[in-house]
Amino acid sequence: MLLLGDSASAAYSARLHNAAFEAAGLPARFEARRVRPHELKATVDALRQDGELMGASITAPFGTAIIPFLDGLGPEARACGSVTTLSYRAGALVGWNTDGTAFLQALEDAEIDADGRDVVIVGAGAAARSIASVLRDSAQRVWIAAQDLGQAERLCQDLQIAAGGAVAMDALPLILRKATLVINATPVGGDGHSLVFPVQWLRANQVVIDLLYNPPLTPLVRSARGRGARAINGLTMLLHQGLASFEIWTGSPAPETAMRAALERAAVLGPAT
Repeated sequence: MLLLGDSASAAYSARLHNAAFEAAGLPARFEARRVRPHELKATVDALRQDGELMGASITAPFGTAIIPFLDGLGPEARACGSVTTLSYRAGALVGWNTDGTAFLQALEDAEIDADGRDVVIVGAGAAARSIASVLRDSAQRVWIAAQDLGQAERLCQDLQIAAGGAVAMDALPLILRKATLVINATPVGGDGHSLVFPVQWLRANQVVIDLLYNPPLTPLVRSARGRGARAINGLTMLLHQGLASFEIWTGSPAPETAMRAALERAAVLGPAT
């Protein structure tokens, strides 16, 4: 099993999936492979010829870029226009998206209800697409804030987001005054100290979700809690992504207990333990 992309948190995914394979008694290993953008098509073609491959995980920056090179898409991937997981069957590579359902399951685990909320998603990449896709019908409004306003506008157009829409980052302070659910779908904060926006823009009555999980206490989560807001990281979402990927790859229920324990251990002791 492979992870294709440039994820600084690949070690967490490896711990998660290798714990699953061991618990299930499968002779498989998960490893990260850093691929440059110009190598993507050749890499996908090589995967298609690999007789031992069960599938792969896809991360930034390839969530949308990989789609033209695949043989088909699952319904969630088709709906949001991004891929997180590949299955390999009968010589065909099919792209699936596990982000949206994993995000909703993480909300359920944390007893957070997104229905009727005004939501701000910071970022307009593949993860933002997935989450906007599953929130657009239940949230009251969904705003997409991004440095690249054109990218945010394309996301909203593709997903037909009518209530809310794309906003530039310099308009974010005004939009945050209306939002009760704030989601960071950017890599900002992975260095352990950067913030995607000034913490003074947050309020105590907001729920903040940082999709990052390395470090487990991200700068945004720590700062939001300091403002009195409720804040969680993306580790539970990663767990549910892993559960879904295992079932896609194997056709069998995932060993959730072993996978959850592996992530909890990695969060406390570090992913290399």
